[in-house]
Amino acid sequence: MDAILYICHGSRVQSAVHSAINFVKKVQKQINCKIQEISFIELAEPSIYEGLHNCIQQGATSITVLPVLLLSANHAKIDIPKEIAAFQKSFPKVTITLGNPIGVHQNMIELVKKRIYEKTIKVHPHSKILLVGRGSSDPLTQNDFLSIATLLETKLNRTVIPAYMAVSKPSFDDAWKLLLTEKNCPIIVVPYLFFSGTLMKEIAEKINSLPASIQQNWILCETLGYDHLIASIFEERLIETKLNHPFIHV
Repeated sequence: MDAILYICHGSRVQSAVHSAINFVKKVQKQINCKIQEISFIELAEPSIYEGLHNCIQQGATSITVLPVLLLSANHAKIDIPKEIAAFQKSFPKVTITLGNPIGVHQNMIELVKKRIYEKTIKVHPHSKILLVGRGSSDPLTQNDFLSIATLLETKLNRTVIPAYMAVSKPSFDDAWKLLLTEKNCPIIVVPYLFFSGTLMKEIAEKINSLPASIQQNWILCETLGYDHLIASIFEERLIETKLNHPFIHV
């Protein structure tokens, strides 16, 4: 029997964990599979091992693992495969296939546009868009994020400045200092994050700390959250994964 295990990042903020669970539940409704479980890489339960075991307890003999991650960082390349390999030692007869994270996809560009237009009906010709990601030391992940920024810039015909909350450059603080020098230029801040957690709180507090005369030029968009545009990507990833070979740990 087939099963799907969705693996989310996890968070110290309980509301972010609940958001992740609610997000996956909405995705599950659009996918035809009897056994669908959720787990977390860190900071929340159930763990990946527990999630895989929950699938087996319901009769699963084949499990498709779908990372609920925006980009293919070390979690997708190292942490998740490591956990799957450890599980396979105890359950070698279970077929496990690991799918890809969302990555660069046209639907994500459309979703970012949607979040922007929720906050402003018309994007000012001189607006600058600050696209804020979590950050990663992986060059390929950084390249993917830059590709998303470039695609968004082309789509909106507005300047898009990519920045990161940690690890990568340019940092959010560096971009922030640069944009504060702009005069009468609307700044649209787009958190390229699934859910509202500590990072979103940090961004909001920084904007709220600005003097009222400056703050009025800054627009903070909502996090990406659930949307049918994302759900359809998971359906694609599921089909792709089923066409690939089962997980092999090297």
